[in-house]
Amino acid sequence: MRAGVLGGTFNPVHFGHLELAETAIQEYSLDTVIFIPSKAPPHKTESELVSFFHRCRMMEIACENYPMFRYDCIEGQLPAPSYTIDTLRTLKKRLGEDCTLFFIIGSDAFLDILTWKSFRQVLSQVSLIVGHRKDVDSCKMVDLALNIGYDRKKKSHWSSDWGGEDILFLDTIPVGVSSTFIRKISENDRELKKYVPLKVVEYIRDKRLYQHGG
Repeated sequence: MRAGVLGGTFNPVHFGHLELAETAIQEYSLDTVIFIPSKAPPHKTESELVSFFHRCRMMEIACENYPMFRYDCIEGQLPAPSYTIDTLRTLKKRLGEDCTLFFIIGSDAFLDILTWKSFRQVLSQVSLIVGHRKDVDSCKMVDLALNIGYDRKKKSHWSSDWGGEDILFLDTIPVGVSSTFIRKISENDRELKKYVPLKVVEYIRDKRLYQHGG
């Protein structure tokens, strides 16, 4: 099985996340994408996030109409903070040797890869699938790939000279929307429904999430 892994705070999940996963499935023939909500990401504080429970529940709801999507709240079982290398190692053991993992990230995350804990170990465990945003300079991504020991094999396919797994860039640019933007418009139902699945919007309303001042 070829499984994509898409991690994030999903605070909240939106169509940008879902489109990124769909694009990865289409361009790299994945069998499934597993969404991994981050419980305690090292770059965020708890006050910035709604509870891990709510974020997992919203992710579950978002996956309901997508048969090739799964979610796994594995980070709820791991020590905090949530580091990518620890999550991927645990997930690989759980899924077994018959599963090949592809870690799906956005271009902004890729440009921060040097700050990741044990980033070379991450690259030795899984191939990366990198989505491109219109507002990110592609030359910076090329320079970074070269800097960490990768050479272009094909147009969107880079291989390492030190034994790391491949870096694969998506040709299609997914919709550009952020969870920060979603939270800013969260009290406007009409706008929110443009970017967030309807049942997730209903959950947000029912649980009174992302209300200004609370």
